[in-house]
Amino acid sequence: MGRFSSTVAVITASLCISGCAVNAGEDPLGDPPAGSQISEVDPPPTPETKNNQGMQELKYGLVWSFTSQQLGLGNVSDPALLQLPDGTLRLFFKNGNEPQMGLTGFDNKIHSFVSDDGGVSWSLEEGIRIDVNSSVSIEAEPDGGYSAWGWIADSGGDALTRFQSEDGRDFTSVGGTVVDASTCVDIAGKPSTLLGDPQVVQLDTGFVAYAHDLASLQDPPFKRPACRLVSPDGISWEVDADGTLAFEYDIQSNPELYKNLAGELELWFPVDRGNQKITEIRTSSDGVTWAEDEALSWMAPDPDRLDLSNGRKLLAFGGFDQRAGGLLALAEQVESPYSASRSETFDGIEWRILGADPAEIQASNLCRNIDETANLEISEDDYGLRVVYQSDAEGPGSTSCVFLLIGDTKALT
Repeated sequence: MGRFSSTVAVITASLCISGCAVNAGEDPLGDPPAGSQISEVDPPPTPETKNNQGMQELKYGLVWSFTSQQLGLGNVSDPALLQLPDGTLRLFFKNGNEPQMGLTGFDNKIHSFVSDDGGVSWSLEEGIRIDVNSSVSIEAEPDGGYSAWGWIADSGGDALTRFQSEDGRDFTSVGGTVVDASTCVDIAGKPSTLLGDPQVVQLDTGFVAYAHDLASLQDPPFKRPACRLVSPDGISWEVDADGTLAFEYDIQSNPELYKNLAGELELWFPVDRGNQKITEIRTSSDGVTWAEDEALSWMAPDPDRLDLSNGRKLLAFGGFDQRAGGLLALAEQVESPYSASRSETFDGIEWRILGADPAEIQASNLCRNIDETANLEISEDDYGLRVVYQSDAEGPGSTSCVFLLIGDTKALT
């Protein structure tokens, strides 16, 4: 989800960054102006749903999910995972208001769940973990302790602020910097105004973060870029304009930047390419040059990755349905024989599935915790299964939280 700014009113764009559908369209601004600082990145071919084209292997299965307005909480969003030395998992999240639903009265602070069984079950912890009104990025420091980053209102704007903790539970601010986002431009040369929640990693050369443009005070269609930020100490930040990643399509929610246990950097982009809402995954050894290695057939809004010490690979993500609010969900990497493509409209979804039997197909609206299997139309042809879902509500967010869960591993698409 978006963050609240003391200096800029965030409208339309920031309300649709946890899975809301946004119409794609032609770019009225034409080509980027000469000299605009945009990384030369060739976008991947647009996935197709015809026949068996655009299929992606299903590599993540659902472990746990939690909906909004439970246990005295408001709109839950923006998960951030952490593993402690004893194996305990902590999931930080924002407990917020929700203007799309008229949901008010909540603190917009960072709270937490804790799990001692690898993420299968979670308990809500009392109190506020981080006193900040934005979502956060959290990582373990190489020499011990933990750091988190979020936005704090400042007289000159909102400051990207570092928080630190000795125990990985309660964090305090150690300083931050107001960031001028205007040098981060989209594919048409349009400058960014307000950045979303940054995802931070520490490299040998300092700190690097990616944050997408919230496109505040703008109207769709959006083509929001991912802005690269750099810092020598995790406190003083500036935009690295040459590291901006901008495409002819929209990065719809906060990206994820993660350094996995193999030392490889992963950059996750939840993108809107018209009817295709997918997650692109790029990798890098240096944080400068990126290769697109794979994609998920579905959009994982506000993704957060974590490799566990036992080898499990976790993915936390959010979602949104305008009838129920936000989502916290946890998946893990699985081996499955399934591949799928997914195509969405405002009120419907069509999947193409390979490798699955109709009896293995289940559907759920995770944001509403409702089994939708009975509302599926499943047919079979020479190209595998065709699965169609039609929502009983129209508009952004009515389909984005509906997932197929296939087989024993609950492979997601």
